[in-house]
Amino acid sequence: MSTISASLLATDLGSPHGATADDHWVHHLWNVTYIIGTPLAAIVLGLIIWCLVRYRARPGDTRRPPQFQYHIPLEVTYTLVPLALVAIVFAFMYVPENKITDLPKSPALTVTAEGFQWGYRFVYPNGHQETGSYSSVTNIDDETDLPTLYLPEGKTVEIKIVSDDVVHGFYIPGFLYQRDMIPGVNNVMKINVTRTGRFIGECDNLCGVYHAYMRFAVDVMPQAQYTAWYASQQPGSIHNWTPNATPSNEQAAGK
Repeated sequence: MSTISASLLATDLGSPHGATADDHWVHHLWNVTYIIGTPLAAIVLGLIIWCLVRYRARPGDTRRPPQFQYHIPLEVTYTLVPLALVAIVFAFMYVPENKITDLPKSPALTVTAEGFQWGYRFVYPNGHQETGSYSSVTNIDDETDLPTLYLPEGKTVEIKIVSDDVVHGFYIPGFLYQRDMIPGVNNVMKINVTRTGRFIGECDNLCGVYHAYMRFAVDVMPQAQYTAWYASQQPGSIHNWTPNATPSNEQAAGK
């Protein structure tokens, strides 16, 4: 119980905290849904229990309940109440969603994140590429040879999201953020990571046999360290995280 209590106290009404500047707005969305959904669920459950108790068939009760073809006040109520709830949720979510999806006019960095079966390629302004695929992973729990996206801490970065073949996912649980990578659709997102560290991302759209191995890492550095790393990358160079190895069918199945 102490572990469960500690886990709940470390969250915001059940939602973990993300490592980006948009964390506040993500929690706003979560809290609105939670605050409206909890009492609504209690009302629905309460009405169900009340009906089961109030209108249950009693021993020896032979009367036939009144039959109604329609009930205008009731039908108007259960039509207007959901519409009102949807309107309220929309009003509370409008600003946070715009804040999260708003793009910067002058980002500190623009990177292209490219998904393919089954891996990722990150292309920087000078043409340098960090690329890797499933064939670098011999164990599904291995996080050492994942294609890595390098970002500076505390800077607003614009990421262009593209796919080469099928629908993939660009999902980083530690950031509480996900975007679909859709062929022919160039999505753009912004991200500002507020603390250094290594975060694991993954494809969350079933995209083929090696989907489970389609992961990547995000390495967030202090600005000075990132500047030194970027300066050491030759324009047009490619860092390939994929050695010549292919997982077996059993490994692809996660066995």
